Amino acid sequence: MTPIEEEFNLPFGPADVEWARLYVAPYIGHMQNNYSLNTTVEFDGGCGFDTLGIEIMDTNYVYPMGSGADGTIWFDDHFNRVTSDCLIWYDVTDEIKSSSVTARVQTHPVGTPPVFDGRVKMIALVVAYNDPSSGDTIHYWVNQGHDTDSVLTDTNGYPYIGETNFDTTGITADEATLTAIYLGSYNANYEFNNVTLPWANPQIGQYLGAQEWFVTNDINSSGVSTMTFDRNTTTGGPYSGYFKIPLALLTVTE
Repeated sequence: MTPIEEEFNLPFGPADVEWARLYVAPYIGHMQNNYSLNTTVEFDGGCGFDTLGIEIMDTNYVYPMGSGADGTIWFDDHFNRVTSDCLIWYDVTDEIKSSSVTARVQTHPVGTPPVFDGRVKMIALVVAYNDPSSGDTIHYWVNQGHDTDSVLTDTNGYPYIGETNFDTTGITADEATLTAIYLGSYNANYEFNNVTLPWANPQIGQYLGAQEWFVTNDINSSGVSTMTFDRNTTTGGPYSGYFKIPLALLTVTE
């Protein structure tokens, strides 16, 4: 497959970066079959490209319904598979030397047929940074997982509503933003601290989207703030039966 390059222009200088992680989600071609894939990930933080990893994905997938397992297949401590997608991540905090950085990803089918061409759903860079000029304190939560909600579980008697928590104890929010980054062609329904969030389907690519909400008035300063998600069965639409979320982000300024 032709290498894919994604450039990120940061709204701050490299000295202000506190934490940074690069996420890559290759599509392995089938929700259960083993279409072995080699994925090479490179990153240019301002001083040229370095290879972050050459990852081999070589396993089938079995649904965990009723088994008590979480359904995640781990290849290593930094990448895994859930149904048809693999999720890979690398810490790149020390790699960022410029306000303009680039990731490059290339996939290759490996082994004997059947193989798949190795498409990439997502290349995302998540960065937490200081803003000294504002005089504000900025809190960041990066909730990472690989969670899916499928029509298959519902029709087999295992209905599911996903949940992720942010410990916002003692936080007084002047401004708070919640972001869900999802892998799929159709977004889920969300609640934040039992408040229904407005629905939209803001796609970045065919199987990638991100939605953002201002939740300043909904932060729970006395404990945990909770976001729930459930596949969208009320609005309908193509592929609304399948939803997956790897990242939920909360940023609070006080």
